[in-house]
Amino acid sequence: MADATFIFESNFSVQVSTLKETSFDNKNSIYLCQDESQLVYDFDKIVKEQYPTKQPASYDALLIDGEKVYCIEFKNQKYSEIDREQITKKLTNGKTVLEEIFSDNSVNKREYKFIYCVVYKDGVARWRRGIEKNEVQFGLERYKGEYFDEIYTNDVQWFTHEYKKHFKKELAC
Repeated sequence: MADATFIFESNFSVQVSTLKETSFDNKNSIYLCQDESQLVYDFDKIVKEQYPTKQPASYDALLIDGEKVYCIEFKNQKYSEIDREQITKKLTNGKTVLEEIFSDNSVNKREYKFIYCVVYKDGVARWRRGIEKNEVQFGLERYKGEYFDEIYTNDVQWFTHEYKKHFKKELAC
């Protein structure tokens, strides 16, 4: 079986980007994250390359860290403005494309832990909305276990804090 890191480095080196670039909001011409130190794969570009005529919805960035595969969707919107249906399509369609890439390149998906992160603009504190700290939002909890091992939906401040915990380095978002 092949290694996901090797496959992506070999086949998708042109799509290497930064968290800053993958967090760019075309509509408002603004970056949700300013960090340029962490290299990721621009998954939207990979999808456009794989499906040149009609692209399925997909997440923005893919970060492979050993056996962990982080699928990151940036939303430069407040929590209340996020379209649940769109977020769900990005989760399901993006995972289908990723699984096709794994399958086409003989990568055993069971050797990896898949983590979906929806990172949105700072807004009203979760406690003010009556939401538990780590509660999965947007109706995505039903995909935990089936599509992804872990699902996180939180603001950019939380993402920055968790990034530092996991990767032991600062993230400028």
